[in-house]
Amino acid sequence: MSTERQVAKSFPIQTVLDLACAAQRVNGDYIKENEAIVTADNVFVGYKVSNKQLMLLALDAVNWSGEEIHRPAMLNVIRADREMSEALQKHFRRLIFSVIDGANEFLTEVNSLLSSEEIPENRFGYIACLPTVYLREVSTKKFEKVVQTIDKEYLGNIDSNLFDMDCEIVQSKKSKNFEGYNIDAIINNKMVSWLNKTDLTLGPCVVVKAKVKAHNHHWKYGVPVTRLNYVKAAQ
Repeated sequence: MSTERQVAKSFPIQTVLDLACAAQRVNGDYIKENEAIVTADNVFVGYKVSNKQLMLLALDAVNWSGEEIHRPAMLNVIRADREMSEALQKHFRRLIFSVIDGANEFLTEVNSLLSSEEIPENRFGYIACLPTVYLREVSTKKFEKVVQTIDKEYLGNIDSNLFDMDCEIVQSKKSKNFEGYNIDAIINNKMVSWLNKTDLTLGPCVVVKAKVKAHNHHWKYGVPVTRLNYVKAAQ
């Protein structure tokens, strides 16, 4: 009986990074484990395949274990993926000074992998999540800049109605407690927020109608936030 240990295959770091960005684009987020997709009447129709497995399948480094009809489409790296790959490499290399003392194990490992020419397949998990981490950190920095320039006032009185308001979506995050997305936006240079059923793209938006629900303060930055409900938004 052979006692030899199977050695993990390694692939060029640039190829792996490009595929990670392609997987992020296809899934729209970082999916850690395969997720079953079922219809409203509980009929299984396939899988939302994890970012890591999409990358491995593209490199022929793993076999598809499900039925052939449910095999995901092969990742196709496009220009936008390569541009994101270059941007995130620059971003994480600028963080090198924050990991010199080894205090942040994740960033220490990422820095080591990005400095390598190749990456073994058993370390793909670190690279698969990088696009999501990068986008979240970029979004946070932009949000912090916005907070410094907005008017520290509320948009309208509680129970008042809003119609046809131009706004700028500055953050959209999936809610941990409810079905939907927590939206942060700027209207008339004042911060507003609401829970939206679907994700919204960062950038221009029109609040067709809404109602002022409450006057709050941002949990992290302390600035006034006008909470809205019954929001109909168009992009």
